[in-house]
Amino acid sequence: MKVSYCSKTDLGTKYPVNTDALGDKSTRNGHVFVVADGQPFDQNGSFASKLAVQSVLDFFDKEQFDNIYIGINHAFQFVNEQVYRATISNENLKGAYVSLALVLVRPEGAYYGHVGNARVAIQSDDQLTLLTKDHGFLDVQPYQVGSSSSRIVKAIGNTPSVYPTVCNEPILGTQGDVILLATNGLFKSFNLDQLNESFDYSTINKDIVSLVDKAKGSGSAENLTLQLIAVTEGNRLKSISQARVTTNTIKDDHSSEEIKNNMFNLAGMERKRIIQVGAILIAFFLVIWFVFRTPKDDTDLVLDDAGEVVKADTTNPNQDLESMMEYDTPKEKVEEEKVEEEEEESNTETEEETDSQEVEQSADSEVKTEASSNEPKKEEKKETKKEESKSSKGGSHVVKSGDNLGKIAEKYHVKIDALKKANNIKDDQINIGQELKIPN
Repeated sequence: MKVSYCSKTDLGTKYPVNTDALGDKSTRNGHVFVVADGQPFDQNGSFASKLAVQSVLDFFDKEQFDNIYIGINHAFQFVNEQVYRATISNENLKGAYVSLALVLVRPEGAYYGHVGNARVAIQSDDQLTLLTKDHGFLDVQPYQVGSSSSRIVKAIGNTPSVYPTVCNEPILGTQGDVILLATNGLFKSFNLDQLNESFDYSTINKDIVSLVDKAKGSGSAENLTLQLIAVTEGNRLKSISQARVTTNTIKDDHSSEEIKNNMFNLAGMERKRIIQVGAILIAFFLVIWFVFRTPKDDTDLVLDDAGEVVKADTTNPNQDLESMMEYDTPKEKVEEEKVEEEEEESNTETEEETDSQEVEQSADSEVKTEASSNEPKKEEKKETKKEESKSSKGGSHVVKSGDNLGKIAEKYHVKIDALKKANNIKDDQINIGQELKIPN
């Protein structure tokens, strides 16, 4: 739907202050039009109505709504909160309240809502139809003598929460239709028949001026504020008479709990839809994970002799299967260590026996070769042998033929460096008959 529009507000002739306000703005949710009627008729009422209009325009430009019915309801709640807070924080604004109506024009049609006695009407097929009811007022019973004819019970800013009337479906206008958005002052000057007979709405700019001038001509006109929204390109699929039936189903102020429940049902449907979409997304990602997850690589696992699965060292390509085996059983490792220790002990004993045999053979040969010429040497050798055995038992060793530092260190199970250090040996040279200290 495409529209053209004009707006006008006037002080009228009855009150010294214009407490009405109006505004329009192209927002993220569509083009919004709003009128507000402030009470009481002083500066406080003027401030409250202007605050309400500005809050509506800011709200629709702040957040985009997929469900525009919920968006309109939230807009009224937001505006009510702003005005109510102002009346609480400012003592001068105490008792101020606002009647408010808005129209939101979107490509698919025009949506509307109201609180109090601000009104929305449509002129189509030469017939003016009121789309809203003044659900903000209750008639006073006739026996209540001396009281005013009506009193306001629902408006913006006089309670912490508000329950607006929101249309059930959008207005589907056609070219030539005109939507009227006005405060209560216009409808106190004219009834529907007078408005319908006096204006053809063919030129909205002239008509809006004529409306205000004719209302002021009565001499007791209240504040006059109205906006005329002409449909230049519409998409109406049914007649205005059908639209009139639809608008008559709007709930009045006595069924505010029904309205509240309907809004909660709409919000519940939105939450349910969000939960369903979230569950579908979670299931989708789980399927993707199971399909494309990386399988476990078992190619580097081998079996050892006991049938246990062990990790192979795959970094060495030349390693054979036996060298890749790892035994994880602690008992097998202990048994292997015991066997190795027994083999080392047997090898040590064999070396000691061999050394002693060599020493005896060399001593016998020396005795035989020198027996004829040097008899005292035989006795010297015997004494040396005894001393050698004594010194080896007492933590020392006498160097014999064929000895070297490595063999001696291996025999006494000590390190070569420790042996050299204990005997102050700088190099590896030792002499036969030299006595070496064996370190602990």
